[in-house]
Amino acid sequence: MKKYIMSSKKCLPADNRSSSRIPLSGIRREGRYCGKKIALLHFAYPPNTGGVETLIKEHAGFLTELNFDVTIFTGSGEEKNPRIKLIVIPELQSVMNFNAPLQDKILKKGTIDDDFYQLAKLIEQKLENVLQPFDVIIVHNMLTIVRNLPFIFAFTEYVKKNPNKKYIAWTHDHSYISEFKIKDLATVVNSELEKRLLITPINGVKYIAISESFKKPLIQLMNLKTEDVEVIPNGINIKRFLEIDDSIWTVAEKYKFTESFPIIVSPVNILGRKKLDYCIDIINCLRAEFPNLLYIITGNPSRHHSTNEYFNQLKKQVSNYHLEKNVLFLTEIFNKALSDSEIHDFYSFSDAIFLFSESENFGLPLLEAFLTRTAIFTSDLSVFHEIAGDFVNYIDYKTIDPKQAAAIILSYIKNNKIILANKLTRTKYNLESIIQKRLIPLLE
Repeated sequence: MKKYIMSSKKCLPADNRSSSRIPLSGIRREGRYCGKKIALLHFAYPPNTGGVETLIKEHAGFLTELNFDVTIFTGSGEEKNPRIKLIVIPELQSVMNFNAPLQDKILKKGTIDDDFYQLAKLIEQKLENVLQPFDVIIVHNMLTIVRNLPFIFAFTEYVKKNPNKKYIAWTHDHSYISEFKIKDLATVVNSELEKRLLITPINGVKYIAISESFKKPLIQLMNLKTEDVEVIPNGINIKRFLEIDDSIWTVAEKYKFTESFPIIVSPVNILGRKKLDYCIDIINCLRAEFPNLLYIITGNPSRHHSTNEYFNQLKKQVSNYHLEKNVLFLTEIFNKALSDSEIHDFYSFSDAIFLFSESENFGLPLLEAFLTRTAIFTSDLSVFHEIAGDFVNYIDYKTIDPKQAAAIILSYIKNNKIILANKLTRTKYNLESIIQKRLIPLLE
């Protein structure tokens, strides 16, 4: 049964790709993986809920953007992306979902009889029919879970008969491991065949564990060598989770937001009274500690005042400090005012807000930063005290020079667990980066 299958597949030039794509940087535009066919297998796929289901969907999307030819084989699910094929094979589900009496016999009674082997043979025949054209076969969680033992038996036989493919067992769980400890096998094993299928590594299959903590009992249980198991952590699709607009994600990719730290934003127009020159002086001092910092000024030169001279002064200041890779003027990228959702995206990415105005009658960015839980450093204005009270970090630019201000900000950042946790997620658990740096080398 096919839920959906694309009729043809080809490499698309960048300008012909769907506008709903998940953009990837650099490597995707080379088209170097065009034609390499990858099969992803799991019991179920969205809209079925589950962490593995969601992760496979993310993997399929990213791999497709890298010009891999991806097909999902699953027991249940749907895929609306026209570039990703999805084939439903009901026998890949948990046996409980399509033959509850057989599952009861296998697990509760420990009976392995003709019904088991007939199902295994059927699954193997279907694998032979559908997997022939694939270069890489990635099985998520199906080889170490008791939900479908006939599949494990069938897949083991398939690998023996087709040794020239690349196989990956992506192991999120194991039925015999709980809380990173091996269970008492005498109490949990239902049959000798079940035990053999779950603890015997399949020759020719590369095993992946999702954490070092899980890898330790896994290699002990399955008698694997440490070097035989790769750890590839789960990650998060930052664009999707933060709901970043396509326009902003394009900028985020180009200027490597996910690799930058800290990201500091001044959500103001380019006016002398905004003291952006003071901010850039601080950025120059901070760069010694944070060479990958990024300072973003979201606004434009004023249309009501002649501020081009001040803008040119700021650009010269950036050049003199050699901060071209650290300071980003959005007015040089966008020829329009940013929408509310686009402005929100910069707050979502930012670690801190700089608002060192000489004068203000209010201070809306304070409220925006509060709602996005972003740290704020401001000048010591009475109106800011009126609005923000003790919830911001006041720095009087009249008495505190940029070097002193940088020291205050540095100390704050280094001791703020929320900011550091944000950095950890962006730089270590960015799913796009994990796929490019950890998974792709295994596929080549």
